Amino acid sequence: MTTLTRTYQEKRDFMRMQIKTPASLRLSDGRDLQLTCLDLSSTGVQLACSEPLPIGATGTLYISSGGQATAPLTADITICRVEEDNDSYRLGATINDFK
Repeated sequence: MTTLTRTYQEKRDFMRMQIKTPASLRLSDGRDLQLTCLDLSSTGVQLACSEPLPIGATGTLYISSGGQATAPLTADITICRVEEDNDSYRLGATINDFK
């Protein structure tokens, strides 16, 4: 294992699950956005969105479980990274609290 690989892996204290599922985000300004959740960990989430959001924007993220047996995931998040990705934007967000 190279030093670069080890350094990168050590930054990830929590495993990320690749999920690529529809999600919605209610921003603190009251706007609702439809987006895609690309991956999820216990402390953060990566989202694909049709518009950029400002770093520091906050809101409540909703991810359906896909069935009635499991409750949907609901979490308060803060946008901490925004990257343009072809015709959409990848948003990195910190999970502040699960509801």
